[in-house]
Amino acid sequence: MKKYILGTGISLCLLMSSCLNDSFLEVYPKGQQTEATVFTTYDNFKTYAWGLYNVFFGYTYDTGQTDEIFRGDFESDNMIKGLSGYEGQWAYQKAKATDEVKEWDYDYIRRVNLMLDNIDGSQMNDTEKEHWRSVGYFFRSYKYFQMLSRFGDIPWVENALKEDSPELYGKRDSRDLVASNILSNLKYAETHIGADDGKNTIGISVVQALISRFALFEGTWRKYHGLSDAETYLKECVRASEEVLKVYPNVHPRYDELFNSESLDGVTGIILYKAYETGQLMHGLTRMVRTGESYIEATKDAVDSYLCTDGRPVSTTTSRYGGDKEIYGQFRDRDYRLYLTICPPYMVKKENGPSTADWKYTDHAQDREFIDLLATISGETYHRLPSSNFKGFTVQGQPHFKNQNWGQGWNASQMGFWVWKYYNTHTVATNANGVNTTDAPLFRVGEVMVNYAEAMCELGKFDQTAADKSINKLRARGHVAKMTVEDITDDFDTTRDPSVPALLWEVRRERRVELMGEGFRLDDLRRWKKGDYVNKRPLGVYVTGASAKNLKVTGGPSNDEGYVYFFDAPLGWQEHYYLYPLPLKQLALNTNLEQNPVWTK
Repeated sequence: MKKYILGTGISLCLLMSSCLNDSFLEVYPKGQQTEATVFTTYDNFKTYAWGLYNVFFGYTYDTGQTDEIFRGDFESDNMIKGLSGYEGQWAYQKAKATDEVKEWDYDYIRRVNLMLDNIDGSQMNDTEKEHWRSVGYFFRSYKYFQMLSRFGDIPWVENALKEDSPELYGKRDSRDLVASNILSNLKYAETHIGADDGKNTIGISVVQALISRFALFEGTWRKYHGLSDAETYLKECVRASEEVLKVYPNVHPRYDELFNSESLDGVTGIILYKAYETGQLMHGLTRMVRTGESYIEATKDAVDSYLCTDGRPVSTTTSRYGGDKEIYGQFRDRDYRLYLTICPPYMVKKENGPSTADWKYTDHAQDREFIDLLATISGETYHRLPSSNFKGFTVQGQPHFKNQNWGQGWNASQMGFWVWKYYNTHTVATNANGVNTTDAPLFRVGEVMVNYAEAMCELGKFDQTAADKSINKLRARGHVAKMTVEDITDDFDTTRDPSVPALLWEVRRERRVELMGEGFRLDDLRRWKKGDYVNKRPLGVYVTGASAKNLKVTGGPSNDEGYVYFFDAPLGWQEHYYLYPLPLKQLALNTNLEQNPVWTK
């Protein structure tokens, strides 16, 4: 096996050969037999812990939705899912309480607690016990963080419960207690975990990366939602992030290879990844991107957020950026991460029909501008133009609208900004059964860098040194001029939200573009208390001759040019959306639980 985190579900009875021995089952009742044999030696705990890695979805989601990784983007202001009826549930007030919520997952908590409860009675020495307690604390903290971020107050369960345990019907514990417990558990893990238990497993840097992520979320949530102790968590974010940056000071030079490589083993800046391998674990994300089944596309607001190569926003740049009413000019001289996330414009000739691989250049120089550029910044089987579907049929151009697609229904969008972050032509994509094997990053230094920058800024400590060890390393990879902190004044971006300080706005911008399409955006808006950013209608490219293209544009039905839109104007974010509703089934089972405010019980 060339890889380690495959995320396969392993039942307890399959972990130990003694589970299959009938005479053994006659001696021990099944429940006693499980704990008596599984939790004994170091290797027993190691084998059991493999099943806990399933908490990381990577590119494989238990919802069955191949595009689930984009949910935090298409339910925010970054993207849309361009399919009728799929308006963002928060912006369009479609969210409601349901019986089941997959994030409310105490079954997983019990699985971790079962391991933790059996550490002291095992045959391991003290150092080994500390290691596996640290691993258990990491996984339990990861899951509790997911639930805390969504629901706020939740029950904190310390041990594996039995059918008659009174805690089964306990009340929700306070956010203060849960957050404090998560942090203390992670700090214990940080100081007690052993050397990495094999390649690509939980080690000290992974623990510190989770502290960085959790502490930033909790610190900013507390600051912007009026709770105490925000600085405690922000300082922990800075401290843990600095430790990670000592070990991972640099980023991989090619951004798109982080998301489209067959193996992330040894790739610069990758702290933990989910490995996929033929015949063991595969996904369908790449194939989806290369078919007509992809409905994920970016908004003009997201495109506008990328800086120009001079390091300035589109509102004040002095580069060759040409404004947003001419597509080639709109993409010119921009952060390379834009080109590797949202397909840039191009046009080619298709003389032998739409369902062919052949193509030729047109007679217009601008049509090949980004074809030539991507040939220099991306590998041959990564982001190259013209794009193609999974059969190798090349696409005539971009923007490529679903309503006017030249007989090519793939790699198209409703509004013109087709998202292709997870596009490549080397992973197997021969059928729709999920056979792709590109690895998924779980923790990477790019995220830790923007966590660090934001926490430092929130603490009033972000200076040029901090910028150079974080944001400017990301910008260098994107071919963008470095951030000079003293240049960030109130007029640096004339479109800035005036309630956000200019420097913090730029730090948040960097986070937005670095993590675009990775699902972070909605949670960022929630913790900043900026849910209202979703209240504007999602717009796409500017077009002329809209009626001939069967497109709706701004300016009213009589207008034949304007910004393309697909969904009508949103109804608007509601204040109670900052916390998700508890599942109705759990409220019925445990009447001591209380629903979050406003949601119907």
